[in-house]
Amino acid sequence: MNERQVAAGTRAPAEVLAGLRAGFGDRVVPWMRDALLATLQDLDARAEAAPPSPALVEDRADVSLLLREALVYEARWQAQIDALLQGWPRMQAIGGGELTLMGENDLRAQLVGAPVIDALEHRFENIVDLVDRRLYTLAARMGSHSHPRNPFAPRALAETFLRAFTALDASVRVHALVLRHFSKLASDRLAAVYQWCNGYLADAGCELSSGHEGAFLTGLSVAAGQAVATPDGGAGAQRDRLRSRLAERRKEAGEDAPRRIREEELLSLLSLLRSEREPAPDPSADTQSTSARLRAGLDRTGVGIGIGLGSAARTPWQDATIEVVGRLVDTLAEHAALSAEQTRALRRLSLPLLRFALEDDALFEHAERPVLRVLSAIVRLWDGNARRSAVERDLHRIADEAAAALMLDQGANVAQAGALAARIEAEVEPVRRRAEAASTRLWQSMQGRERLEAARAEADRELAQVYASAPLPATLAEFLARHWRQWLVQLWLRDGSDSVRYREAAALGRALVALDEESDGRALAGRLLQLEPALRECLAISGLHDDAATLELSKLVAEYADPDVPVANSTYTPLASGSDPVVYGAPVDGFAIGDRFARVLDDGAQQALTLAWLSPLSGTALLVDVQGARQAVVDAASLRTRVEQGEWRRLPAGDPVEHALALIATAVAMGDAVA
Repeated sequence: MNERQVAAGTRAPAEVLAGLRAGFGDRVVPWMRDALLATLQDLDARAEAAPPSPALVEDRADVSLLLREALVYEARWQAQIDALLQGWPRMQAIGGGELTLMGENDLRAQLVGAPVIDALEHRFENIVDLVDRRLYTLAARMGSHSHPRNPFAPRALAETFLRAFTALDASVRVHALVLRHFSKLASDRLAAVYQWCNGYLADAGCELSSGHEGAFLTGLSVAAGQAVATPDGGAGAQRDRLRSRLAERRKEAGEDAPRRIREEELLSLLSLLRSEREPAPDPSADTQSTSARLRAGLDRTGVGIGIGLGSAARTPWQDATIEVVGRLVDTLAEHAALSAEQTRALRRLSLPLLRFALEDDALFEHAERPVLRVLSAIVRLWDGNARRSAVERDLHRIADEAAAALMLDQGANVAQAGALAARIEAEVEPVRRRAEAASTRLWQSMQGRERLEAARAEADRELAQVYASAPLPATLAEFLARHWRQWLVQLWLRDGSDSVRYREAAALGRALVALDEESDGRALAGRLLQLEPALRECLAISGLHDDAATLELSKLVAEYADPDVPVANSTYTPLASGSDPVVYGAPVDGFAIGDRFARVLDDGAQQALTLAWLSPLSGTALLVDVQGARQAVVDAASLRTRVEQGEWRRLPAGDPVEHALALIATAVAMGDAVA
């Protein structure tokens, strides 16, 4: 027995619970006064900033009264906490006493606490998990055979706070104000409170339980002894499906060994293995899987501390955990564009990842677990990072520091992994935003130029067709080239070439040419009147309105009225530059914005490229680097050829850990055997 277990033997579980209740209450109950005071100060500041409304004056008066009676509300809150603890670990339902929130028919008040509870639970999910697991051990000592509810969790804390007020104390509006300030205080202070709870329970000998139903520490209760005697826990244990399937296939393995390795022994071996500066030399290191290396390293370390080969065997669950961790690391290395140095560092991370997996039986059920988020972030920052630019070097540094933090801190817990993930995100997010902004500006500029060139080329083709249909008088030819063609460009850009407005505008040019052959003056005048609104809209694009448009139209009418006006074959200067013509391509199948590729640079390093833009007109593809800078512009055929020939390698999109776990799950479901 260790010192904490010895100490725990001298303190009754009820005494431990009473001390926890007293210490927790001493730390959080004073927040009632602090929340009321912060609310009053907030209302005072609002009143000073602007003339107070009647509602503000009323709210301030209510909060002042509540603050005067702060001791009463602190006592009510403590009473609610005590009521919750009565009979623990078989907890009473919150609100079982005489007090009610605000009135059962007032649904708005009943929902006031929901956002606060959700936010606090999300914020402190990881550190509360540690307290939960120590409370499981305490509950086992008190004879519980199932997981108790945590009476100190954010939900219990917020709900008991809500129950300290009645419908007669204040309005729902005031209640919400107070609760908002309570939420701010709790966000700042709860971490320290839970840290104290965790330390108090640890000092009382309440070790971290495995989290399995009934599987508490050896010797703490009859149920605990029975659970530990069964190597892989009870049937009610909540475990991720991936390891469960692998463990089922190996349930017969190791039955010849005298005993199974206990979890604390395996964690100790892992700790010793992590302490090695570098993995032991192995001539087959380049071909060995990571899971094989882990098994070999644990076996070697076990022999070093007296656990001979064959004297103890890992449980099927432990072997499945090692297998999944190894496969995850190998799959990440296989599908990412990593250097040899990065691959070695990633494989080294299998050691802290294995510890987290052994301590969390549902780790691989969701890729959003904090340590998996950290692993994903590290791989994304290493993936295709050739460290050519200052930005790439900075991102690589962030990943290196995160990997070092995981390796060096052998006591890192879920909360610390969550904090590390948040720190990585905070450092990377500004870089990502700048890169997205840069690539967006780049592709929007390219798209704008391409669309303008395409619109001008289309207008040139329309003009060429009209000019080729017949010799034209000079004024009409100039009108078509100068005004009508520009109108077509604008309509193409605004509405598209398939739109009704564009087709009607294109028809206007052909109608004007047809009018030149009209010999009936009355019919000509009538037709011109019908076309006048469209003609004026056309001239408006050129900036000609009212009198200026009328003058331009009068020139056109005068020319139509003169039967002897000379005509000639017309020529024009193209609007399209012709230096970069838009070649219309077929739809690009198999590629999408956000696709990632790896290419090999001249020095052998791999660089990740992201498909930032795919032209719907020509199929031109823009690929950018991690800074959002242009690295390649290729047509669809070239892009496909480079991928098919292996010059560029596709990289998985999205979360790398989620992608890797999906591949592993598919392989396991298809009967892939455990190595």
